[in-house]
Amino acid sequence: MKKLLQIFLVFLVYELANAQQNSDVYYVRYFENDHNFKSDLSMLSTSRRGKQHIAVSYDEFDRPIKVERFSSAGTVDKREMLKYDQNGNLVERGEYTDRWKYLSLIVYGDSEPWSKEYRTWRYKNNEPMSFSGQQTHFTIDDGYQISKIEFQTIDAQKYGQIELDYDYLGNLYEERWRDFPSGRVIRRFKYKFQQLFDYIEPHSIVQIWEFGHNGELISNVAVDMAPADQLYKTPPPRTHNTLDEVDVISREIEERRILVPHGGIIPRTQWDELLLINGERLLIDFIDISDNGVRFRIQQEADILTLPKHRVRSLTSRMGDVIYPKPIHLKR
Repeated sequence: MKKLLQIFLVFLVYELANAQQNSDVYYVRYFENDHNFKSDLSMLSTSRRGKQHIAVSYDEFDRPIKVERFSSAGTVDKREMLKYDQNGNLVERGEYTDRWKYLSLIVYGDSEPWSKEYRTWRYKNNEPMSFSGQQTHFTIDDGYQISKIEFQTIDAQKYGQIELDYDYLGNLYEERWRDFPSGRVIRRFKYKFQQLFDYIEPHSIVQIWEFGHNGELISNVAVDMAPADQLYKTPPPRTHNTLDEVDVISREIEERRILVPHGGIIPRTQWDELLLINGERLLIDFIDISDNGVRFRIQQEADILTLPKHRVRSLTSRMGDVIYPKPIHLKR
């Protein structure tokens, strides 16, 4: 089973945030708006007081590495960080909150792991397609959990999407791989975490159901997660941020996974719920929402439908979370 990427969801945001904050700022320039920023028409630092403006920080190679958008009151409305490779090519662009939590992230290039795994599953090796210069867009809720991953070609055409749902404990519950432009789910994973207690120490078992293009069950795997005292090759105390558990968990899944001999109880496929202004209730497969409206598919229908937001009273996900109107997120 090649699917190991979900193990590293916790580490992705942490590692990228640390990498961004380690960039060295050599000088800062100020711009009145985006047009002046793109035209390289800066303003005096004294002229920015009491005005909306953009503060751009540059590195030693005169490349912008931080873009902060200030309101007239002097508060940061939006902060972006940019990262480059050794050849000077832009490889990451992240948007943050004022507490350095990710709101979104764009990774450029066809070597990004999620997009590579998606293309390996979706396309045949001999298909004449090029994904050079492609983009991977991560949507991160409250800076903690990745809720959606979008894949776009170099000309901004979306060819795939991965949606991640979590339960009330924060455990990954369902993962859907969606093809575009059809909008169909071509691969799906169901996860179930179970806490077990014995006479020594509690430990967890996670079950994974994998479904294919037509919703058929491909595999059913149970992974017994080792207790903390068996997780490390290096005994305590451990220093230098040694993450032995990554190698251990990966090796356990690859070499010692437990294949469940029986089918077990497969969770029933659930649908998102759309409530219209006139009171009509629809069970849908929600795709995304934009200024144009809510995009979704109906069971047994081939086309993607779009409904204007003024006709929608509410939209609730299959996990019971409110998608529209946008819910109020409490600070954690």
